[in-house]
Amino acid sequence: MTVPSAVRLVAAAFVLAATSSTAAAQAWLPAKGEGAVAIIYQNLFDKYHQMPGIGKVDSGPTTSRSMLIDVTYGVTDKLAISLGLPWVAAKYVGPVPHPLVDLSGPVPIFYGQTKLDDGTFHGTWQDVRFDVRYNVTRKGLVLTPFVGTSGPSHGYTTLAHAAPGVRLKQLQVGVAGAKMLERVVPGLFIQGRYAYGFTEKMLDISHNRSSVDLEVGYFLTPRLRAMALGAGQLSHGGIDMVPNARFNLPPQQFLHHDQITRINFLNVGGGAAYSVTERIDVFGSIIRTVAARNGHIVDHGISMGMSWSFTATRSKDSAISKSTQSLAKCVCLKNAS
Repeated sequence: MTVPSAVRLVAAAFVLAATSSTAAAQAWLPAKGEGAVAIIYQNLFDKYHQMPGIGKVDSGPTTSRSMLIDVTYGVTDKLAISLGLPWVAAKYVGPVPHPLVDLSGPVPIFYGQTKLDDGTFHGTWQDVRFDVRYNVTRKGLVLTPFVGTSGPSHGYTTLAHAAPGVRLKQLQVGVAGAKMLERVVPGLFIQGRYAYGFTEKMLDISHNRSSVDLEVGYFLTPRLRAMALGAGQLSHGGIDMVPNARFNLPPQQFLHHDQITRINFLNVGGGAAYSVTERIDVFGSIIRTVAARNGHIVDHGISMGMSWSFTATRSKDSAISKSTQSLAKCVCLKNAS
C-alpha cells in the first residue's frame, strides 16, 4: 500500500488528511481583494495495515513528510478561490518492498524491488488542487458550498509503499458550515465540511468517496485558540485488500491496488493556533487513526505551519467581522482528501 497522502493528506488534506482539510475547507471567506498564503508541514508515521477480517498487519513502518503551499484569494465578498500544491517525501523500511514492473507484454511482470522502497526518503510534487467557494449566508450559520478539482502534477510511481499518492483525477463537490456559539459558551465555535469526490476510474472500478471534517474550537484568548479535530472517509466502491496481494490478486489489480482499494478511516486529534499579528498566524495539530478499513493506520501525524494574510486592493468594507477574521485566516490541518 502507498502512504495515504492522496487520501488523508494535503487537503485541503493535504493528507489529512487528506487530506487535507486546509483553507479550502473553511466556511468563512476573505473579503474582496484579500487572501492568505499558507505553508504547512506534516509528518505521518504508520506501521500497520488494516485488512478486513484480519485486523492489523505489520508490514513495516512508513514515514511521510509533506509540505503544502496553499494560496486563497477573495474574488468578491462571497466568492473565493484556492490553489495548493504539496511536496511529499516518503520512506519505507520493512521486509516486503513492492516490486518493479515490466509492462512491455500483455500481462504485467513483477520482479526485483522498486527504488522507492529502498529504506531512504524519496520526494516529489504530488497533486495540484484548485477549488472555488461561494458563501450563501453568514447570518448566524455560515454556509459555503464549494467545488474543487485535484490531479497529478506529473506521472509519479504509485506501486510502492513510499509512493507519493495514487495519481488519480478527482472532482469534489460539497458544503462547509461554521457557527460561533457565543450564546452557549463565549469564545466557542464549530465548523465542518462534507465533500463527495468523483474519482477517476481505474480498471473500470468505481472509487468515489465521501469525506467529512469537523472542528470544535475555543478562543482561550483573543489571539489563542484550541481545537478538537476529526476527519473521516467512506469509499463508495473499490476492492478489499488480501494477504500476499502480489500473488492473490490478478496482475492488473495488484499493479493498481493502491488506486482501487476501498479505504475508509476515522482520524481524531487536537490542535492550536495563535495570531502573532493581524496578518500572521501559526498553528499545529496532532492526529491518529482510531478506525479504518484497508490502508495504513496512522500512529501519529504531526502538522505545523503558518499563514500570512494579504490585501491586494484597498477595501473599506470587510466581509467578515473581527471576531471571525482570525478564523478565516487560520489554515489548520484537519486531515483530507
